[in-house]
Amino acid sequence: MKVICFFTLAIGAIMATDGLGNDDPAKGDLDKLKGTWLTASLVNNGKTLVDDKTPPKEGPITKLAYDGDKWIVKVGDKTVASGIFKIDAKKSPKEIDVMDASGMKNDKTQLGIYELDGDTYKYCLAPAGKPRPTEFTSKEGSGHSLGVSKREKP
Repeated sequence: MKVICFFTLAIGAIMATDGLGNDDPAKGDLDKLKGTWLTASLVNNGKTLVDDKTPPKEGPITKLAYDGDKWIVKVGDKTVASGIFKIDAKKSPKEIDVMDASGMKNDKTQLGIYELDGDTYKYCLAPAGKPRPTEFTSKEGSGHSLGVSKREKP
């Protein structure tokens, strides 16, 4: 009888712990970010680089991919940058830290904010070493990069 009671309590504890993990907003956003994203618009330091009126330059397509806590930027088939990222989906606006492959905050770490709405991913990143943006803007002189990406369709 004691064994059955202990077994029931153990299973209940495992189920309760598993249920708590499913409510983690960061885990949900990691799942939503997973995949490949194409740039719809990009403004850097107040200058529009890509939008509806300014399409990307001809040549290979630049893609941003997320998988777990890893990010990678590819131009065509060539990887041009990669690293680790961390998110805090409990903050408002939600926060993202983009780091190099070491996964450690250092002089290359970019602090940013993001939001996800279906197949649209919006982010604003400060230059490395600068404070995190507080709003989704890229004014001249700020150094901020404001991007909107759309999920690549298979």
